Parts: sequence; C-alpha cells; structure tokens
Amino acid sequence: MQFSFRLQSLLNWKKNLEECSQMRLAEKIKQLKIEEEEIQRLVRTRTAKERELNEKMRGLIAVGEYLIYKEFGENSYNDLLEKKGLKGRTETEIQGEREHLIGLIKERKILEKIRERRFKKFISQMEKLDQKNMDERVLQQRGKS
Repeated sequence: MQFSFRLQSLLNWKKNLEECSQMRLAEKIKQLKIEEEEIQRLVRTRTAKERELNEKMRGLIAVGEYLIYKEFGENSYNDLLEKKGLKGRTETEIQGEREHLIGLIKERKILEKIRERRFKKFISQMEKLDQKNMDERVLQQRGKS
C-alpha cells in the first residue's frame, strides 16, 4: 500500500504561488534599488549644478545662463519629487507582497503539517497491519504443529 495525500495538488499549487510571490518580491526590491539609485544620481546632479551656479555667481553671469540654471533646478526638483513618489509606491507594493508571501508560507506550512500527520498515521496503520499479519502467521504455524 502506498501513501497518498489527497491535498498534494493543493500543496504543490501553494508552493508554486509562494515561488511566484518570492520572484515578484525580488523584482520589486530590484526596482526599488534602481529607483533609489536614480534619486541619488539626481541629487548629485542637482548639487553639482547648484555649486556651478554659485561659482558663476561670484563673477558675472548672463541672465539667460542664470535662467537656464534656475529652470534646471525647478525641473530637477519636480523630477525628484516624482521619483520619490514612485519609490514610496514601490515600498508600499513591497510591503503588500511581503504580507502576501507570509500568508502563502503559513498556508503551505499548515498543509505540510497536515501531510506529515497523515503520513505518520499511515505509517502507524502499516505497522499495525504488519504486526497483525505477523501474529496471524505465528498462529497458523503453531496450528500446523
């Protein structure tokens, strides 16, 4: 007799969902890292341009050139706000995916515990059946003698 777990397909499905969730989480974490790097790059660029403007303001600077620096500053500030908003949304998505993954892990572990208990019960029944068969053989052999 072979052990059969009726919920094995459900357990396999939960494992698959868990793996997919882990991959989505890894992808979102990778995306967050890229967004953070973009923010840092933009901050460095803004700081460098601000220093450039300050250096040029010590001397004479054309009004047009000054306006270009100011326009860059405003545009890059808006870009920075947008990128920080994207980062915040990604962080929220990561938190949601983590919670989803934790739920899937709990469900899988519950199914694995059920499977383990049923397997132990199966083993116990098999041992009892083997013992019964052995007892019957002993009785048959004594009856023949």
